[in-house]
Amino acid sequence: MKAIRLSLTLAAATTLMLAAAQPAVAAQDPTGGKQTTYPGIPSSSLEKFGGEAGVAVWVDDLFYYILADNRINQIFLTHGKVKRQIALNKELEQMVLGGPVTYEGASMSAAHSDMGITLTQFNAVVEDAYLACDLARTPYTVCNQLIAALAPFERSIVTR
Repeated sequence: MKAIRLSLTLAAATTLMLAAAQPAVAAQDPTGGKQTTYPGIPSSSLEKFGGEAGVAVWVDDLFYYILADNRINQIFLTHGKVKRQIALNKELEQMVLGGPVTYEGASMSAAHSDMGITLTQFNAVVEDAYLACDLARTPYTVCNQLIAALAPFERSIVTR
């Protein structure tokens, strides 16, 4: 298990570095001021992820791992309703993968500003994301597209 965790940590770090090197697209929703930031990914990504149903399974699996992860589970349990976090994550992931949904949550910076999230905690979520890909049987290359698309949010989420 330690070897798997180490390889996941290295993969997560590599993905974060690659994504940080890519130019991100940042836009403001003029009706709600919600930020959407993600690098361009192939238009087939949502389909390869299994569509809306595949994203739903993956997010459920992600929260299974997050809530079992003692490094970060208290953050999620303390700062809001987990069912709402799951629903918002399903919207966010679908949007990032090019789905026809609107993310209804707060911007990443507004949602995380008072939490004091560290890079170590952010990377723990990334590790759990890869574990969720394994559990959901999402191909690694497709999982990398989603993780790379979400990686730029690190700038808004990590505050200490």
